[in-house]
Formats: sequence, C-alpha cells, structure tokens
Amino acid sequence: MKTILLSAFYAGIFCVAFSCATERSTLASNEELKTTEMTSFDKAMKEIMKPENRSTPEEIARLGAQLNDRSLDILFNASLQLVGKNGNNNLSEASSRVEKEKVIVQATHVYFSKLNTIKANQKAEN
Repeated sequence: MKTILLSAFYAGIFCVAFSCATERSTLASNEELKTTEMTSFDKAMKEIMKPENRSTPEEIARLGAQLNDRSLDILFNASLQLVGKNGNNNLSEASSRVEKEKVIVQATHVYFSKLNTIKANQKAEN
C-alpha cells in the first residue's frame, strides 16, 4: 500500500514539474518571437513610465494629459523603427508634435497587429 501511495505521489510531482516546464517554455517563446523593433517599442513604453520621464506639474498644466516632450521623443524614435521609417528624411527630431503623434499611433497599431499575429500562431501550434 505504501509503495502505491509513494508511486502515486512521485507521479503527481513529475506531472506538475513537467507541466510547469512546458508552460514556461511557451511563455518564453512569446518574447523570443518579437522582432527587435517590437522589443525596442516595449522598452520605450517602459522608459516613459520612469519617474525622470514623467510630466512635471508645469508640463501637466501646459499639456494636460498629453505626453511631455521627453516621453514623446522616446516613443517617436522607437515608433520610427517599428514602422520602418528610419530612412525617411521628412520625419526627424524637428518634426511637429502632430506628426510625431501620428507616427506613434501608427506604430501602436503595427505593434498590436504583430503581437496578435504572434499569439494566433502560438494558439494554432497548441
């Protein structure tokens, strides 16, 4: 009786460990499937949340809920990479705020469409 219980216990632990190991590799592959541009965009999104890049009270009074200039530039540079407009001379640091925001919106749509494609491919594989 003890050997049966002990065998069942070890089998249960083995199943849990194998299940967790398989799940972990699936989660890791999601990050691995992202392009370098997507990873750069992720980092830019995290970067604008840092305290040194948040809006000051003066910027909040002037801009309201819009991004401050530091955050806008960080996202704009990552967005240019994601959208593939690195070589476009019309879009640069001297671009107007409206043009930068349009590129960021476009990059956000591209990012989420690529992310949804990756998730759909993973779901199809499982």
